[in-house]
Amino acid sequence: MPERRDVFFPCGSIALEGVLEIPDDSRKPSPAAVICHPHPLYGGNMYNNVTSALKRGLLERGFITLRFNFRGTGRSEGSHGEGVDEEQDVRAAVDYLSGQEGVDSERLVLAGYSFGCWVALKAARHDHRPKRLVGISPPLDAYDFDFLMDETRPKLLVAGDQDFICPKTKLEELIRKIPEPKAGKILPGADHFHSGREDELVKEMNAFLDTYPLDGA
Repeated sequence: MPERRDVFFPCGSIALEGVLEIPDDSRKPSPAAVICHPHPLYGGNMYNNVTSALKRGLLERGFITLRFNFRGTGRSEGSHGEGVDEEQDVRAAVDYLSGQEGVDSERLVLAGYSFGCWVALKAARHDHRPKRLVGISPPLDAYDFDFLMDETRPKLLVAGDQDFICPKTKLEELIRKIPEPKAGKILPGADHFHSGREDELVKEMNAFLDTYPLDGA
């Protein structure tokens, strides 16, 4: 069983709640990943089915993982920041994870789902420590993702063709426009919530990390 630690880490003047998990066969130093949850005002938190599935898949690959609650969610201090202040949360999570014993800070992945996808990928514009970016169900009908037009790191975008907030045509256009290296996948029959389809998301993430491997991961 992976080692699980309930943690708190600083973000400016507030503290954020997280769960750090370390695979039991972890080879030090290990690759690591920060995983960001969906919109907290609609029930999203770090225990969401998609964030939990990504965590499981990454642990199985030997990654140390950090899920955390955005400000104002769960036991995280502060209040919701409309996706602007939450960028600070992402950078604070990367800071914390990078400083953990056994983490190879040169082999970091940043992943997010829905609102967490938008916030994570935005935060990555100003933080080049994550070497791979994973975005699940980018909410293209709610937020602007044009910032990805300048993103040159390997990136994965995945959504279902029944996603009410990530229309298939918009995702196809975004995948076509963003620069290489990139990977994109539209899952037939899947909606925004991916209930019962979590293993397919892990499969696509694994295929992406196999195509664009972090050295030794």
